[in-house]
Amino acid sequence: MKYFLIIVGLVLLVSCKSYEIVQYEYRSTTMMGTRTVTITKDSVVSDYNGRMESNRIVRTTAPEEWAELQLSVEKVDLKTLADLPSPTNRRQTDAAPFGSVSLTTKDSTYRSGGFDGYNADASLTPLMTIIQRIANSM
Repeated sequence: MKYFLIIVGLVLLVSCKSYEIVQYEYRSTTMMGTRTVTITKDSVVSDYNGRMESNRIVRTTAPEEWAELQLSVEKVDLKTLADLPSPTNRRQTDAAPFGSVSLTTKDSTYRSGGFDGYNADASLTPLMTIIQRIANSM
């Protein structure tokens, strides 16, 4: 019985492991080009590669932005991120950009399925609101 309790305790400890995200990446693709916004604790990088032009903008990440990002994904289950459904499918007819988000921990990268622009599953709405605000400030 003693060993059973130890094993159950270890299983509970492993299953309650929290993931510290070290990088957030949002990618938006249209017929005209691809924009990638990569956010780490230190920097925000916006890359745009288009048919006619390309640019790269870099700035530092404000501590408040990083704190907001970390709070916005506290309730997101990273293991099911790829399976979250898109609320709309406007991207299938070029009525919206094809968006996706990747969350990187020290060990793994978790990628979402596709969604329209910044309109992801409801569980990602707080994250996408903050990423959109950061991307528009570039």
